[in-house]
Amino acid sequence: MNPVLPTEAIEFAATAAKAFAALGGVDAARRAEEEPARREGEVTAALAAIGAGDLDPRANPDSLAAAAALCETAGTVALPFPLVGTLLRDSQQRPFAVVPEGLWRVDHGDLFPQWRVASLTGGDTIAAANAAPLGSRLGPFVTDLHALDRPTGDPRPLDATPHPDLAIHLTLTAWHILGTTGRALELAVEHVQGRVQFGKPIAAFQSVQFQLADCSVALAGLRELACFTLWRLTAAPDDALTDALALRLHAIDVARTVLRTTQQLHGAAGVCDEYDICVLIRLVQPALRLPWGAERTTEALAEAIARHGFEGLFPHGLASR
Repeated sequence: MNPVLPTEAIEFAATAAKAFAALGGVDAARRAEEEPARREGEVTAALAAIGAGDLDPRANPDSLAAAAALCETAGTVALPFPLVGTLLRDSQQRPFAVVPEGLWRVDHGDLFPQWRVASLTGGDTIAAANAAPLGSRLGPFVTDLHALDRPTGDPRPLDATPHPDLAIHLTLTAWHILGTTGRALELAVEHVQGRVQFGKPIAAFQSVQFQLADCSVALAGLRELACFTLWRLTAAPDDALTDALALRLHAIDVARTVLRTTQQLHGAAGVCDEYDICVLIRLVQPALRLPWGAERTTEALAEAIARHGFEGLFPHGLASR
C-alpha cells in the first residue's frame, strides 16, 4: 500500500480547491442555505468546469484516488452538493446513496428526480424525493425518499449480496469527513494563534497545544486508514466492505473528537455562523449520521466480520477459520 495519493489525484484536488475558492469557499454553503437553488447553479457549474462529471471511481485505482481527493477537498468547504452520490451515478445519471433500513434519508435528495439506493441488506432500488428538504437539525438539505419500484422499507434477506458501490460510497464519504475535520483543525490553529489572553496567544498554553497535538495525531491516523481502504477496494474488492465499515466507524470517532475540540477552542465564536467552523460542523452532520451513526455502524462492522472475516495483524471472523 502506498500511503500517498498519486500525483494526478493531488493535482486534480488542487484544481478543485481553486474552483471551490472561486465560489467563495464556505460562503458558498452559506449562500446555498439562504437560496437552495444555488446548488443546481453555481455548484454544479463549478464541478462541471473541473471535469468531475467525467470521473468514475469504479474505473481504475487512479480514478478512485482522484475521487477520494476531490471528496476531501469538497469537505474542506462544506460543498453543498451530493458529490459522493453523483460520482457513483449510473448510465441514466441517477446518483447513488446508501440509506438506513426502513426510513430512507439522503442529503440533497431534492436535487435529482430519481436516486439509486441500497442498504446493508441489499439494493438496487430506484427512489424519488418525498418533498422539499426537511430542514431539520440533522442538516438543512436532508430529504426523505420513497421507493418507486417497491414499498419503502421492504426488507431484503440479511445474507443478500452487498451492492457493488456500497463500499466505495462509504469510503468516499469518509474522505469527505477527513476533509472537514482537517479544515476544522486548521481553523482552530489559526484562531488560537490570533486569540490573546493574559498577554499572549492562547496557542502558547500547553493545554491548548496538547489538545491540538492529539487532534493532529488522530487525523494522521485517519488519513492512513483512508489510504489503506482505497487500496483494499482494488486489491480485495470482495472483502472491502468490512474495511469500508471499519473506516467509517473510525472516521466518525475521530470527527467527534476533533470537531468537539476545535469548536471548544473557538470559544463562543465556535457556535456563530459568521465563523467557518460552525458551518463546517453543521453541514458535515449528514455524513456522520447517515446512513448510520456510530452504534449502527459498529453493529454492521461486527456482522461483516462474522460473515467475511477481517484482514489485520490478528485473525478475526471467518478469516481465522
